[in-house]
Amino acid sequence: MTFLARVISIAVWSCLSFSISSTACTVSEDMLDSVPLNSDAIPNEDRVKIAEMVIRARQWQGAEIRGIVTAGAYIGEVNPRALALRRAANLKEYLIQLGVKRENIWSDTHIISKRYPKDSAGYEGYLQIGLTLVPLCNDGCRHLCSDPRITPTSRALH
Repeated sequence: MTFLARVISIAVWSCLSFSISSTACTVSEDMLDSVPLNSDAIPNEDRVKIAEMVIRARQWQGAEIRGIVTAGAYIGEVNPRALALRRAANLKEYLIQLGVKRENIWSDTHIISKRYPKDSAGYEGYLQIGLTLVPLCNDGCRHLCSDPRITPTSRALH
């Protein structure tokens, strides 16, 4: 399973923890990016994207924010396992600074063996960092599907 497919499947699984007979949707904020080789820093451009994602996620009424961090390192980078762990830790700490609860953040690391070819969404490169934000609701998140302030990632009518 590719890195992107794994990130998407985790996000969809997390969002579909409710059932509804007439309408269902997925709600998430997603980011995937390549960073400079051998760097564990989060680029400023990505920091801005992540902050904007958290601001949009705060509109999820009655929901906490779950952060799903994926961080990798290319096999040709210096000490890739340690680098992937540092990238994940830095993303997690930044989310905490933005107000996401530590206990609501999952992280996964991996080693990348080759460049990701350009896909239909325009992603390409090493894609060492990824973040998905999904809502956590006590009684299911179906109310977010009809919230006019929220744009669902996907919607299915049954």
